Parts: sequence; C-alpha cells; structure tokens
Amino acid sequence: MTDSADIELVENLRLRFALAQTDEQLQKLLTGLLVPLLDKLDIASAAVRSKIIALLGQINKKLKGRPDVTLPVEPLLESTFTKEASGFSQGFRLMYLSMAMHNSSESQLVTAIPLLLDGIHLRPNSQQPLLIASLLTAMLNVPELTEKQMQEFGFMKNSHRATALAHVARDLFLFNAVHPKEEGVQGPVSAGLSLERQSALNNNSKAPWTSDKTTLEKIKQRMVQIVGSGAAFPTEMPELIHEQRALALVCASCDPYFQQISDRGKDALNRMRPIDYESETLVSSIFAMFLGGRYADDAAGVRSPVNANIKLKLFSYLNKSIKATASFQQWIRVVSESLFGNGVTAKLRQQGMSFMLWAIDNAPLNQIDQASPLLLQLIQRTLAERTSTGNSAPLNEDQLRGSAYLAYGMLAKRVPSLALDNLNHLQALFDAFAGETANVRSSIQEGLLAMLSAYKDVQLSQHLQTLLPVLLQNQLQSPVYQARYCALRYAISVFPLADMEARWLCILGLADSKHEIQQLARSGLEIKPSVVLERNCRLPTLNDAVMFVHNKAQHIIAGSQTLVPETRADANITNPLVFCSALDFCRSLLLATGIRQQSDSLVIEMADLEFINKKEALSSELQRQSMRSALSSLDAQVNSSVSLSNLWLELVGTVLRDIRIDDATIVSKALMYLVEVLALGPQTLSLMFFNNKQLLLSRLDTHNYKVQLYAAQALSVVHYANLLVEVDMLDLDFWNEKLVQQLRELLSIATAPMMPKALDKQQGAIIALGYISHGLTAALLTKKSSDLGLAKLEQVMSDIHAALLQGLQAASDPAIHPTIASVWCTAASEVYRLDPSTTTQMDTAEQAMAAAVKLATSASTPKVYEEALSLMSDIAVGRADMAASMIEFLCSTAGSTSSKQLDKHFKSGEALARALGRFECTLVRADWVLPNEPAQVIGKQAVNANQAAVDQLFTKLTTEMAKSTKVQERQAAAIWTLTVVQSCPGLEALNPWLSKLHASLSMLLSDRSELTQEVASRALGLIYNMGDTSLKEDMVFSLISLFGGNTGNNRRAAADGGNADVQQALRRQIQSDEPLLEQESLGQTPDGHAVNTTYKSILSLASDMQNPSLVYQFMQLATHTAMWNSRCGAAYGMANIIEQARGAIQPYMKSMVPKLYRYTFDPSPQTQAAMKSIWSALLGPSSQRAALAEEESSTEEKPTSGAGVIERYWDAIIEECLESMGQREWKVRESGCNALASAVSGADPELVVPYLGRIWQMSFRALDDIKGSVREAGLKMCQSMASATVAWCTPSTTESKSHDRQAQAIIASVVPFLVDKGVGSDAEDVRNFSMSLLLKLCRTSGRYLSSFAPVIIERLIESLSDMEPQTANYLTFHAEGHGISQEQLESVRLSAVKSSPIMQGVEMVLEYLTPKSMGDLVPKLQNIIRHGLGLPARAGCARTVVVLCVKKVELVRPFASALVKAISGSLTESSALQRQAWATAIGYMAPMLSPKMFGNLLKHLEKIYFDKYSDEVRGVLGQVLEQLAQRCPERLREASSGPGAVSFVHFGCWDANKVIAVAFENVWHEFIIGLGKLATDGLPEMLRLPLAHIADDSWPCRIQSAKAISDIANMVEREARSGNSSSQACSASVRTLADATLRELVSALHGRLWPGKEHVLGALIKVYVVCADTVAANKELSPVKDAVCSILLKELKHGEVAYRREVVKHYCALAKGTNLDLFDQMSGALLQQIEQYGAAVSNSNAMDIDDDEHALKRPQQLMLVAAAIEAMQLTLPSGRHLGDDEARLLATILQRIALTGVWNIRVASLGCLAALIGHCVRKTEQSHAEFTVDIAPILEAVKACATDGKYVSVRTAALDTLEAVFRAISKYSADSRASFWREEAKLVLDLFLIDPVPSISDRAKEIFGTV
Repeated sequence: MTDSADIELVENLRLRFALAQTDEQLQKLLTGLLVPLLDKLDIASAAVRSKIIALLGQINKKLKGRPDVTLPVEPLLESTFTKEASGFSQGFRLMYLSMAMHNSSESQLVTAIPLLLDGIHLRPNSQQPLLIASLLTAMLNVPELTEKQMQEFGFMKNSHRATALAHVARDLFLFNAVHPKEEGVQGPVSAGLSLERQSALNNNSKAPWTSDKTTLEKIKQRMVQIVGSGAAFPTEMPELIHEQRALALVCASCDPYFQQISDRGKDALNRMRPIDYESETLVSSIFAMFLGGRYADDAAGVRSPVNANIKLKLFSYLNKSIKATASFQQWIRVVSESLFGNGVTAKLRQQGMSFMLWAIDNAPLNQIDQASPLLLQLIQRTLAERTSTGNSAPLNEDQLRGSAYLAYGMLAKRVPSLALDNLNHLQALFDAFAGETANVRSSIQEGLLAMLSAYKDVQLSQHLQTLLPVLLQNQLQSPVYQARYCALRYAISVFPLADMEARWLCILGLADSKHEIQQLARSGLEIKPSVVLERNCRLPTLNDAVMFVHNKAQHIIAGSQTLVPETRADANITNPLVFCSALDFCRSLLLATGIRQQSDSLVIEMADLEFINKKEALSSELQRQSMRSALSSLDAQVNSSVSLSNLWLELVGTVLRDIRIDDATIVSKALMYLVEVLALGPQTLSLMFFNNKQLLLSRLDTHNYKVQLYAAQALSVVHYANLLVEVDMLDLDFWNEKLVQQLRELLSIATAPMMPKALDKQQGAIIALGYISHGLTAALLTKKSSDLGLAKLEQVMSDIHAALLQGLQAASDPAIHPTIASVWCTAASEVYRLDPSTTTQMDTAEQAMAAAVKLATSASTPKVYEEALSLMSDIAVGRADMAASMIEFLCSTAGSTSSKQLDKHFKSGEALARALGRFECTLVRADWVLPNEPAQVIGKQAVNANQAAVDQLFTKLTTEMAKSTKVQERQAAAIWTLTVVQSCPGLEALNPWLSKLHASLSMLLSDRSELTQEVASRALGLIYNMGDTSLKEDMVFSLISLFGGNTGNNRRAAADGGNADVQQALRRQIQSDEPLLEQESLGQTPDGHAVNTTYKSILSLASDMQNPSLVYQFMQLATHTAMWNSRCGAAYGMANIIEQARGAIQPYMKSMVPKLYRYTFDPSPQTQAAMKSIWSALLGPSSQRAALAEEESSTEEKPTSGAGVIERYWDAIIEECLESMGQREWKVRESGCNALASAVSGADPELVVPYLGRIWQMSFRALDDIKGSVREAGLKMCQSMASATVAWCTPSTTESKSHDRQAQAIIASVVPFLVDKGVGSDAEDVRNFSMSLLLKLCRTSGRYLSSFAPVIIERLIESLSDMEPQTANYLTFHAEGHGISQEQLESVRLSAVKSSPIMQGVEMVLEYLTPKSMGDLVPKLQNIIRHGLGLPARAGCARTVVVLCVKKVELVRPFASALVKAISGSLTESSALQRQAWATAIGYMAPMLSPKMFGNLLKHLEKIYFDKYSDEVRGVLGQVLEQLAQRCPERLREASSGPGAVSFVHFGCWDANKVIAVAFENVWHEFIIGLGKLATDGLPEMLRLPLAHIADDSWPCRIQSAKAISDIANMVEREARSGNSSSQACSASVRTLADATLRELVSALHGRLWPGKEHVLGALIKVYVVCADTVAANKELSPVKDAVCSILLKELKHGEVAYRREVVKHYCALAKGTNLDLFDQMSGALLQQIEQYGAAVSNSNAMDIDDDEHALKRPQQLMLVAAAIEAMQLTLPSGRHLGDDEARLLATILQRIALTGVWNIRVASLGCLAALIGHCVRKTEQSHAEFTVDIAPILEAVKACATDGKYVSVRTAALDTLEAVFRAISKYSADSRASFWREEAKLVLDLFLIDPVPSISDRAKEIFGTV
C-alpha cells in the first residue's frame, strides 16, 4: 500500500475515533484497531508514522476521564512479546500496557499476570521497568486471588514462569526504599538489590509504591499470597522452583516495615515442603544473596548483600548444608563478613561462628588445609576482642567466645598439624581458662577435647613426648577444674597404658577435690580384663613402674615437710594420697602381671580379673599365686645389682617410716601390701625387714583395727621366716632374751586391767601376741625339732597360751569391752589353728572350745559372735575331734536366730565349712598368711577334711533340721549345706551324701521362706554338678516327681533318692511329648502349700522344653534374693557354672526363649530377677562365644545378643505375650504386658503390623484390668505402642514409598480402632489414652490421615463434652451458689474448648481433608449441630466450621447451604455464647450461599425474631446479621430488593432491648453503604414490618413499629430536602408513605390508653408533618386532619401528666411542621393545662412535706405547663386575629405565671407574651384601634424577671419580651398609655444594661440605641 493510501486510512481512522462519543463506541474501536496501529508503526514511512502518532495522541485524549473503557490486554501482551524488542512501536506498546493494567477487569488482570511473567525475561533491561511495573500494577489492582485463579497461572506446566515470579518476588520483598516522590530523585538502594534492579522495580521512581507505603504493602501482600500458596506451587514442581520460592519467602519473613508481610512469610515457610539443603543452585543463590555481586539470574548491575535479618535466616540453611562447605572461597567470605563485616550484629556474629564450626566439621579436608591459616586468624581475632572483663561479660559475648574456642579445637582436630607442630595452640587454650568466665570455660573444655583427636593414635615427636607431660602436670595445679579435667583426659587418651608419666598424672588426679576428676583418674589407672588377657596389649613393665614410683618417692620424702592438710587436696607429689595411689597402681600392676603369667596354665575367672583394680586383701588362691609369681619375677626383669623387690619393699615401708602420715586408710593399705610382699615374695625380703619390725610394733597402738591386724600379720611372717632361717645358727640371746622381753611386755599390756584410754594399745598387744605365737609355732612345727635351746621362748609362748585362754574365759563377762572380747578370740584362733598338743604346753583345746561356746552364747555384738564362731572353727581345724562340740552348739542355737540375724546362719555355715574341710576349705586357705603351705608346716595328714564331722553334720541336717517346723532351722540347713558345698569344692567326704542332700534340699524348694528356696536352689545346682551321670539322672527324676503332681508315694520315693518306676513313667511321658508338669498341680508341696512363684516359673519353663534336667541349670542361673548382695551372700556367686548351664540349654532355645522372655517381666521381683539372670547368663555379652542356634540350623546366622534373639523368635514371643495377656492369673497378664511393651519398643514396624490389631485390643483390655498393677503394665504397654505408632506414622523428610505404604497400613489399623473402641470406650483410662494417642497422630501423621479425617473429627468433637471435667457440669447447676454467673462459666468453658488439645487436633486434621472426605464429614457435622450433647461439643463443632471456612473455602462451598440450614435451627439454644458461635459460623459461610438459600436464611431469622423467644435468644439475630454485614454486605444488598433484609434490619434497630438494637444498628450502618436511595426505591419494603406490627397485640411491638415509621418518615424527609432524587420520585415516596401509614396510625391510636402509646402518636404526627402537602392535596386523606386534631384533644384529656406532656410535645411538632390553624380547636385544652399551674402551686403550699407522691408528680406538672405555654405560643392564629377578650385573658394568665412560676415556666411565659404582643401589634396596624393588651402588667413581670440573678435564660427571655414591648410602643405612640409604658420600659431596660452577662448587656445597649 502506498503512503497516500496509508495516510488516507489513518485519516479515516482519526475521523472514526473523533465521532466515537460513547464508551461503547470507543471500546469497540480500541479493541480492533489499537494493536494493528502499533504494529504499523514499525513498518510505516516517516509521513505515515507521524500521522499514526498524531492519532495515538488523539486516542490518549479520548481515554482521559473514561475509566470504563479498557484496553485490549491480551493482544497488547502478544504484540509486546512477539514483535522486535527494539522496534519503534515498543515504547508505545509498553505505555499502553501500563495504562491497561489500571482499568482492566479482574479476569483480564488474572490472564495478564502469567503472560507478563513469560515475557519479562525476554525483553532488554531498558524495557523491564515498565514491564515489572505493569506486573506489579496488575497484582495491585486484582482482588484477593482464589486458589483456582492461582492454579490457572500454570506454574506447574511452565517452570520458567514460576522461576520468573520467584525472582521478582524476592526482589520485591527486598525492596523497602520508600521515599517522598521528587522529580529526578532516586531513593537509597535497598539491601540485596542493585541500582538497576531497584530502578526496574520502581519504574525509575515513577511507580506509586516508591513513595506510598500502603501501596507497597498491598503489592507485597498479594505477592506473598501467590508465592506462599500451595495451589500456585504444588509440591510436585521441580526442586529448583521451590528453592527460589523459599529464598523469596525468607526475604518476606524478614520484612522490616510490614509486620503482616513478615508473619505471612514465616507462615508460608513453615507450610512449605522440605527443600534439599544439598542443592548446588540453592547454595550458590544463598551465597550470592549473602555476599552480593551478580546473581545468576541478574545481569543488571552488582547487588549489595542482604540485610542482617535475612542473613540470619540464610544461616539456618547454610548450617544444614554440607554442600555449602564444599566451596572454600565463598564460605570463608561468609564467615569473615559475618564476624567482621559492616553492620554486623551480635546474633549475626554468633551465627557466623556457628557456620564456621559447621564448615570446619564438614568441609573437605583439602579445603580445610587451605583455609586453616585464615580460619585461625579469624578465631584469634575474635578472641582478641573483649568489650568487657570478668564475670560481667554479656551472654552473647560469652557465646561468641565460647564458639571461637570450640572452633579452635575443632580446627586442630581436622588439621592435626596445627597441634602437632608445637604446643602453642594447646597451651593457649589451657591458659584461656584463667581469663574467661564460667560460661566460656565449658566451651574451652569442648575445644580442648576436640583438639585431643589430633594427638590420639599418632606417633608424637620426642620433643612433644617430653614437653606434653610437663604441660599437663602444670595444668593439674590449675585452680580451674576444667583445666585439670582436660589435662587428665589428654594424659589418658594420648599416652598408652604402658607410659608411666601419663599414669603418674592419673595418680596425681586421684588427689583432686572434684569427684569427676577422681573418677576419670581411676579410669586412667584401671587395668581392664581384656588388657590382661590380650598379650598384644602392653602393660607397664614392673621394672619401669617400680623404678619410676621409687624415684618419685624420693621427691615425696624430700618434700614430706609440706604434708599438711589443706582445703583442697593438691595434685602434687607431696600429697600422701598421691603416694598411696602410686602404691595402689603398682600393686594392681603386680596382680595383672601375675595373672597374665598364670593365664596360660589356669582358667581365669572374671572375678579375679575384676579384682585387679580393687584395693582389697587377696581372696582367692589364684590371686595369691599371681602375686607370688609377680613378686618372684621382679628381680628377673633387670640385669643389675638393683633388686626391684627390695625397692618395692622399701616403697611399701615408706609409709610406716614417716610417722606424720597418720591416715589410717593409707597406713592400713600399706601394711596390707607389706604382708603380701613378706608372705608371697622372696624369703629374703622377710629377713631384710626383720630389723624394721619396730615399725610394725609402733603401729600396734593405733586407733584402727585393720592397721593393728596387718601389723600383727607382718610380725607373724617376719618372725616365722627368721626363726626358720636361723635354726642352725640360732641367736639364742635374741630369741630367749630380747624377743621374750618384747613378748612379756606385750603380755603385760594384754593382761593389764582394762582402761578405756588404753583399749587400742591393749587390743594391738592381744592381736600381736596371737599372730606372733602363730608364726613362732608354725616355725617350730616346720622345723620338727624338739631341742632348739629355746626354753624361755617356749615358756613365754606357754604363758601366752594360758593368757589367751584366760582372756577367752573372761571375755564372756559383760564388764569386758566387746572389742577386747573379739580380739581375744582373734588371737586365740591363730594359736589354735595349729595343733597345740605338739607344743610343750598342756592341751587346752577343750577349755577354749567351752569358752568360745559360752562367749558365742552371750555375745553382745555380731562382731563378738562372729569371732567366737571363727575361734570354734579354728579349734576344730587344729583338733578334728573338737568339731562335734561345735556342731552340737550350732544346731542347738540355729532355731533361736531371728529373721534380722540371717548373717549368723552364713557365719555359722562358714565356721562349719572351715571345721569340716579344714585346710581343704578355701576359707581356711584364704586366711593363711605364712610363706609356706599348711602341709609343709603341720604335715599332709593334718590338713585333711574331717569325715566324722561331715557325717555328723549332714545327718543332723537331713534328718532333723531340714524337716523342722522352725523356719530358722530350715534356713540354717539350706545355708549350711550351700556353704559347705561352695567352700569345699571336690571334697570327697561329701560324695556319699549328695543324694540325700538333694532330697532334703528339693523339699526346701517349697519352703515359705524365699531365702530358704533360693539357697536350696543354689545348693541343688552345685550338688547336681558334683554328681556322676547316674546320680544326675536320679536327681532330675526325683525333683520332677516332687513337683510334677504325682501321688504321695511317688513323692516320698523321690524324696528318698529316686524310684525306678517313677523314672520309667517320666521317661515315657517325655517320649510321648506330653507335658511334664501339669498346670493345676505345678507349684504345690505334698502338704498342699504353694511353691514359690520363682520355682513354679522355672519348672514351667523346663516343662515347656520337655527336658527336666534343665531345672538345675535354670536354678543355677536364677539369682534374685537381696541377701546375695550382702557381704555374706556375695561369696556365693555363680559365675563358675554359667558356661556349663548354657551348654546344656542350647538345644532348647527355640521353645525356651518366648516363655523365658515373658518371665523376665514377671511382677514378682524374685521371679523377675531369677529369669533375668538366666536371660543375661544365656544371652548376655559372654554369650557371644556361644552358639545359640538350634542343632538343625547350625549353618544359619547365630544371634549373639538379646535383641537378636528377640527378632529371631519374634512370632513366638508375640504370640506368647498376647496369649498370656488373656490368662486368668493376674501375674501372667501383667508379665505379658510388660514383655510385649519391651518387645515392641524399637522393633521393626514390618514385624509389628500383622499383630497390630490384637496388640491394641489386648493393651486396652489390660488398661481396664481389675488389678491395679496390671493396669499400670497396660499403661506402659500402651505408651510403648503409642510411641512406636507415632514414630512409624510420621512422614519422612525424604520421599519413601515403602514408608508411606507402611504408615498407611498402620493408620488403617490403628485409627478405626482408636475411634470406635478407644475414644468411645466406657473405661476412663482407655478413653483418655486413646484420645492422647489420637491427638499425637493428628500432630504428626499428616497426609496419612486424609481418608480417616471425617471419623477422627467427629469423634474428637464429641469427645470435647465427654472429656470435660465433671466440675464444669456441677458448676452449671450451682453457679450462683459460688458467685459465678452463667455467662462467666460458659465463657470459661468455651475458652477451654478453644485452647483444648482436642480442638487443636481437629484443626490439624482439617488440613488433610479432600473433596471426598469433606462429603463424608458434612453429615457428621450436621448430626452434631442438631443433636450434639454438651456445650463443649457444640462449641467445638462451630469452631470447626469456622476453621473450615477459613482454610478450606473451596471444600466448604458445595456444602455451605446444608451446614447453614442445620446451624440456623440451633440459633435458639439456651447458651448465649454458643449462639454467638453459631452466628459466627453462619457469617463465614454466608458468602458461599445461593441467593435462594440466603433469602431463606433471612426469612428464618425474621421468624425467630417475632416468635415468643426471650430477648437473650433474639439477640443472636443481630449477631448473625452483623456477621453477614461484615463478611458479605453485597449479599445483603442483593437481598434488599425483595422481602428480607432491609425492613428486618431497620425494624430491629428500634428494639426495646438496647443490646439487640445496637447490634441491628451496627448492621444497618454497614448495610446502608451502597444500598442507594432507600427512601425512594425501597420504601414499601421498609414499611412492611412496621405496618404489619403497628396494631400488634404486643405493646412493645407497637412501639417499635411506631419508632421505625418515624425514622422512615425522617429518611423520606431528608431525601426530599437533599435534592439527590428527582422531585417526581420524592413526591411518589411521600405519597406512598402517606397512603401506607396515616390510616394505620390513626387506627392504632383508637382505644384505651396503654404504656408507650405516645410513640404511635409521635409517628402519626411525624408522618403527617412530612406528608402535610400530600394530605392537603388528596381528598381521600382529608379526614386525616380532623382525626389528628380529635386524637390530640382526646389524648390531652386522659392519662398521667407525663403522657399529656408527650401529647403536647407532639402537638408542638405538628404546629411547627405545618401551617394548620388549630387555635380554635386546641386553645381551650391548652389553657386548661396552663391553668393547672395555679392548682399545682396551691396544692404544693397546702401539701404536707412528707407527701412523696406529690413531690414526684410536681416536676412533671411544671414541665407539662411549660410545654403547654410553648404550644399556646405556636397555636396563636396566623389567619385571623384574637379577640380583645381572648388576648387580655391570655396576657393576664401569662403575666401572672411569669411573676410566680419556676424558671422554665417563666421562660415559656415570657416567650409567649412576646409572641402575643407581636400578634397584637399586627392587629393594631390593621384596625387602627387601641392596643389590645395592657402592657404595664407585662412590664412588671419583665422587671421581676430582669432582677433574677440565678437564671440567665430567664433574663434573656425577659429581654426578648421587653424588645417586643418597645416595638409595640413605637407602633402605637398615639395610645394614651404609651408614654407611661415607655418610661416604665426604659427603667426596666436600665436593669438589663447593667446585667453581668455580656450577651444580655450588649443586646440591651443595642435596644437602647434604637429607642
């Protein structure tokens, strides 16, 4: 086309646009032509282009002032983004696009938003400001977006669009630079944005949100709504988009100006799906935001870093991302900027330090190596800062410094070279303890422990090995206990056990005052059993240890002068505790070394390994041999002249040499070690120490028994050894003289009269005499020589024996101190243990035995009794023939032992074991302290056991004591048997008695005493192991026959040792696979008594496995009685039989494990402990060496722990537990509960799911059990299941289909059960627990609950009433008695519902509703609304509906009508607060109702209003309407045209109840906005209800109707006066008002007087006034005028004064509002009312002052008179003149009243006089007659009023009357009276001129001027 043609075409278009006058025409042209014109610009010539530009200018002018014309949005967008970006027309397109966003429709804007997002990134930077402005303008102008509209944005299908929105949103949330709009002024750049990007956001500062905060907030609200919406951004979208969303919402949540934006951003973040913290794009975006620079999506300028608040949020992502630590250059910058950048805060610095810790811990090692110098510099710089000192440092500074110290240590952990190069860093951390606060020290400790890893398991340089111990030892002197603790940790962890320097530091730590440091030091010195047995584990060599400690001891001795007690025990070498600890460690090392040497040839028991670290005397033969071996090897480890054994002896003796070390514990321990060295070491040590025996003698008078005892034992050893050595060359002088003298001195001390102050010395002397005699006797016996030339020594020994015997005999005297009595026994025991008949003295054993028996009988303390028994046993050891006396004594006294003296039985048993076993008894051998063995001393024959005594004892036990009726004797029989068997293993003398002992002990298993049963079971196990195969078989069958329910004969046969018939029967029973033990007979003895439940359980367990021989293994493993934990029972451990029992039980594991597992939870503590010991023995740590599999499955994997066994036998265990939970016996039920709870806890859910239903059923059954303990077990079971269920049903953070499938299966099983049988249970405990679990599932299970949401919600809502405390129900009926109103009580109850966890659970479940589940939920809600019981349930239902409307609008919409219909029927219930809740719910659903349903709702409300309900019930209607007006005023407006809202709301505004009226008024004020001209358009509807009820039988309803009609009349009047409506419309509305109301009102006024009738009269007058012209013009309404007058006259004559006053007021309104001349009709009645004033005055004068009724009426009468006078003034005729007589009469009356009336009457009278004078003046002007009224009396009244100084209003009215008088005088100057009146008037005026009120005096001056 040519240019001319184009120009012609453009001109035609200009003409068409010019002719377009209407909006429709212009709209049509723009839609079709605008875009083609813009496209033409790019290809047109210059001439054509100018024409087109001119046309566009014309179009722009046309568009001004036409907001209804819209531009074609979609074509404009298409053209903008498809045409060339740099085209000439692009600027015009962008301009029109921006214009289009301001006046487009909602649908157009919603369509434009995604299109704009698609194209923004396609356009150059120069065009982006307008495009982004258009996008934001579209969001600003679009109303609240629905979920459907946001789904239509199509982000799911178009990821580029979603990403673009996320980027724009992030920048928008960062934008906060709002500043006053000034031309050419660019505001400050917001943090996180570049100048170019901010210019794009604010359209180069032209956008309105640049200067208007409100606009900016609105845009951000819309943006956060979209970005935070799950509908717009479904979970299934790519991860990248959700990452960008998250970053945008982070920026929103930190908005510093708009709290609402911040809150909504936080909420949206919380609702977002978890994002992948390891995403590379996320991490890079966070770094870019944090550090600034160019973003990946932004090429426009360099951005600044975001603000500190956003950085804090970003740290929450960085601190969880390992990926973030993979970029060294970036994360080190982040740390640096956070710590020392511009604008950092305390929180930001702390987060930066936390990120440093995260990076150090997780960054790749090569990066940490590179970053370590920078990190170290940052840490040291942080620590160099100090804003405050001491303990006053603020908490945030302490946290920062603490984190820095921790980073210090962690950095050294990751980069060990920092710590290994030198000790500077380690020293710095230790030094920091002194200068930091207590809060920081714990972090320093953590840092040091982290740095510890750098030193562990590495080979330290020689330099470090030298310096590090010195540093650590220095730190042990620190006053800060954390420094000491860390130093000790380093010593233990860095150095091996073989390093003595480190062990020395541990020894020093034992002297610390802090218990935890002492514990740590003990662990460092502990030699573990595994170390002893493992040859590869290095122990410190004895050489190194002894030499090292000896060298340290030299410093100890040199510094011993400082050994003084201090407040805190110093950890240094001069502390005696340190030296003692060093000895302890060396002794442990000796034992460990010896045991390691013995381990090749002997079986090492665990007890012996554990004994290594104990500081007790040697107690077993292995320990003695190990110590002997270690001591003998001391000298073999060195090749020098130094004897290590001598050094060790010297170390031990050091304590004795320093008398200032007087701590009894230290001294006794040193003496104990000395005895070990002398007795077990080389004999040369004893010879060497003989010369130091004085050190031992000096300790005999110590006030400590152990010190004296060990000193005496050492004396015994050294004398024994030296006498043996010097047999050939005896120093007779020493032995016969010096030693004898010493012994005589000791003897004199021992036999001296007892003195309280000398008790210690006497005790030591007695003990020393006994042990020295023992050693000398043993030496003489060893020598076996009769003539040694030691006569004096032998004599003194004889004297000692005699003294000991005398002392024993005197010990039973009560005057003897118990301590002395016991040591006489101790000393005598040492003497009589060796046969005294071999000595030169007479045999005194019988006398000693008699004395011991007597002493034991009269013993006052347990110690004396114990020592007396020990003496008896030692006498029997030396003289076998004396055992009989001892046995007789013990048997005779066993029955008298009380239950609190059970230790006596054990001590008696030990004494018997010693006496019977003699030197074959382990107890006797443990007491042997001499170097040589007993056989070497007294011969092999003398050490044998006492066979005769064995027979005597067991005959007594089996025939008498085991069958005794006394429980003490049966206990003694069991305990003595066990003691003898345990202490004399392998004693051949016992073999003949094994069968009989078994029979007796088997009977004792049914004893009433649990202790007897336990002891018997232990003894049976030992006896069983001692027998041969045949005997074992007999024992099994005899025991089974006893407990298996056989006949009495069989039982007796079993008791006698076995019966062949019984054995054969039992074998057949086993082979037939029948149960060995019948349940009904299990656990009964022959006499019918119940067997202890422990053995009942053990026998049952063996029976189930069909192997009775296992009974003994179980009894060996079962240990539970508390006595076994005593010092007596501890000696009877069963460790040595566990392995044997385990091997026997292995084949029966499959049948045993389920029952054994349940028995371990038996409610009986004894049974439980027994079964646990069996379980532990079989499945504990030691069982890892045993095969637990069955024989046939030996190739399968074998479980080696309890947990593995449970999983292996899972099905059998669960079945056993479930079956037992239904048994009749409560103990079985309880054990099943406990066992099942333990099994389920931590189990694999796949194992549990098949049993889930049964488990819950039985658990709830147990929870409601009749037995309290079973209920407690059931509760534990339920709690365990609940914890497991919640854990299984919690959605995982990562997608897992298997987990989802598993969780859904569990939910499908658990939830229906909880809802149906749990929450609905009659049992309160079950109900409460079910509710608790259901709520937990609601909180955690999330989407898994969607299909069960309806039933859960229904049950939870109903439970609100069920779970309400009974107190609330009680108070409901007794509230008044407690001073509580019903409203207060209901408020509290409803508040409890709102905050109830149940309600919270309901709200959480609502989140997972789907359309299908919503359909199932609505009928349930309807049922609760209509029939729900209890206020809480109904309130909860109302709240549920509201929450649904808020959160799930689209789900509620289809069901809104049904729910509203149900709720509307409940609006009349009794609870006011519940009615309010229903009203709120209706308000939320009203916008979703159809027009028809909305109208029906209004009709229903209207029906309730007019029904006979109380005001409280009717008040809810106002609340409902108020909700409707607030939430959907447009729906009310839609309903205004038909019957419903308008009339009802307006009518309710005039309700008699003020509360109801106020509610309706609020609705009216909300509702009237936008309704238009109601007075003209909706008048008939408004009048509907008032007219319908104006003649109602209810007076209040009539009154309300009258008030409503009056208000409507006012509205019509205002509309007519405003001019907003046409005159025609106004006339029509007035005519309608008159036609509809006047006749009805007149009719309503007929009849008698009733309260409130004046309101109807007022409505009539008001309507008549408004419609006066219409009434006058309408002949049909003309009778109304007469009717109104007649009504007024009639009503003036009736009723009380107040009513007549109201009538007068209405008449005044009529007179003012119309031109009616009613003087003739009304004057008489009014004068009658006025004249009543005189009667009122006279009545008041004559009235008695106590006439209260008249006093109340008089004010009303006065107001009536005033009103009547005012009415008379208004009634003065305007169309005619008063007659002279009428005027004079009226003037006279008014003048009189003005003189005598009260102030309001005087004011009214003066006003009426002024009006009357004016009326008369007009009459005079027309008739030229004399003035009608005499003015003189009037001036008199005015004068009187002028002098009234009280009422200004009276003087003002008087001045008005005076002014009227002057006008009358001036008009009628010819009257003869005029001059007189003038003078009088002037005099009165003078009074006003001097009035104090300026307004009166000024006006008087004006009048004076006119006069």
